[in-house]
Amino acid sequence: MGIAEKKRPPLFIAATIIITSVSAIIILFPLYWVLITSLKGESEIFALPPSFIPNVVTNINYIFAFTETKIPIYFLNSVSYALGTLVVVLFCASTSAYSMSRFKFKGKAAYLLTILLTQLMPMTTLIVPLYVSFGTLGLMNNRFALIAVYAAIQTPIATWLLLGYFNSIPAEIDEAARIDGCTNLGILWRVVLPLSKPGLMAVSLSVIISVWQELMLAMTFTSIDELRPLMAGVSAAITRAGIKWGQMNATAIIACAPIIVIYIFLQRNLVEGLTGGAVKG
Repeated sequence: MGIAEKKRPPLFIAATIIITSVSAIIILFPLYWVLITSLKGESEIFALPPSFIPNVVTNINYIFAFTETKIPIYFLNSVSYALGTLVVVLFCASTSAYSMSRFKFKGKAAYLLTILLTQLMPMTTLIVPLYVSFGTLGLMNNRFALIAVYAAIQTPIATWLLLGYFNSIPAEIDEAARIDGCTNLGILWRVVLPLSKPGLMAVSLSVIISVWQELMLAMTFTSIDELRPLMAGVSAAITRAGIKWGQMNATAIIACAPIIVIYIFLQRNLVEGLTGGAVKG
């Protein structure tokens, strides 16, 4: 029998539970407040003192968001941006990470350092040069141009995540597949990627969440509602007549709900993907 694990004192356990509970309340309370505000009528939203539980639950803000605004169009746009960016990022990042994981070439270290340094550049510094380039090339209000920008921003970090995961896969597996007649692309597609599903899942979630919540680039390079993402619907509640708090909070819940659901069901894959490269091999 092994050495029994030392039992932690009850005071330590109680302190841990209290700290964890308080932290969870602090983190979740803003989301709870947005939710209950979206379920209140306008008079109750401005009532003093504020109520932490709606006296009358109403769905009028959600009905207004879906019928009187362009939230459905914004939602579909966000889906198209997220999925389009994901396809481009997975292709570029997986091929790039595989080549750096399996092949030796001059300038490899410099290339890795370069793509890492790109993440240090603030997004705001890209706005002006991108705006000038888009205007010159006639790419304003272009769905595919916006996806290309998102993909260029997300590919470096995705490459780094996949590189760590690919390095954890023994190269002997590649050699066995090569003996069976697989090309490099065949090895990547048939061997490496199936073994890297947690890593691919982590990259996919990271890309989807980043693109889904992005607003600054989309608002800068699109000026028509038919191309704007869902986050634009949240900002649309801020009008000259004032802020429509009920509508804004309802739109915020609509925008957050898909990501929360995806994260709840796939959080285990996300953790495995982020840590897999560090513990395998």
